[in-house]
Amino acid sequence: MHPAVASLYAGALQFAVGLFIANWLTDLRGDVTAGFLRINAITALFGAMVALMVGGSVVGPERTLVQAFALVSVIVFVQTWLRRGRARLVLEGMLSAIGVAALVFSAIDRPSPVLGPNWTSIVSVTSALALGGSMSALILGHWYLMTPRLTSRPLKLLCDLTIISLVVLTGFATWYVAKHPETIVLGPRDPVLLWIGLLAIGVFPIGVTIAARLCCIEWPRGRALQAATGLLYVVATLVLAGALAGNMVVLGGTTG
Repeated sequence: MHPAVASLYAGALQFAVGLFIANWLTDLRGDVTAGFLRINAITALFGAMVALMVGGSVVGPERTLVQAFALVSVIVFVQTWLRRGRARLVLEGMLSAIGVAALVFSAIDRPSPVLGPNWTSIVSVTSALALGGSMSALILGHWYLMTPRLTSRPLKLLCDLTIISLVVLTGFATWYVAKHPETIVLGPRDPVLLWIGLLAIGVFPIGVTIAARLCCIEWPRGRALQAATGLLYVVATLVLAGALAGNMVVLGGTTG
């Protein structure tokens, strides 16, 4: 698989898996509306379909898992239109597990030459959490415009998920740039520009997400949650850019 195709495939799969994990976590607590869950689920479903189409050359257990993930994604989306219950929560958890398994098998089949399959798996799953947390937080932020009495707890949860995953990813990226700059065949070759890029897609979004998290207050809200939503636009954009760039770097030397 060409590195550009592998990066797009990995990014789409991580995006879908992360969104469904975020859906499951927020649905477990019962603090969000059905409308939010539906929008999140249909967005994730499109990501799963993109991964299924782009990863046409993928074979074996990984292909089976991606197909199962796409199929169960449709069922979970349909269930968001039904009454919340144990069956839906169990199916959402099962879908999250299938998605994580697909990411792990993808890392095993096409590991980073530098990281190896185990650490590639960890980076891929963490990237999914960052993508899912940031994008779900952005979508949820708009829900407060329609349901102003909605508690800020789920938004805090998604911000926390994003912050933790970005800290882990930034740690990996810092080590990678410091120890293996020669393997970065895409992007700027100047070390200074490499570190500036790392700050832009790693450290900076952590700070912005923390700022958004501080805006997640209950009362008096004023324009606090609107400010959080605005900040989350920046976070979601940078996390998506970072995921694509990271996948290109990590998978740049892979084949198959």
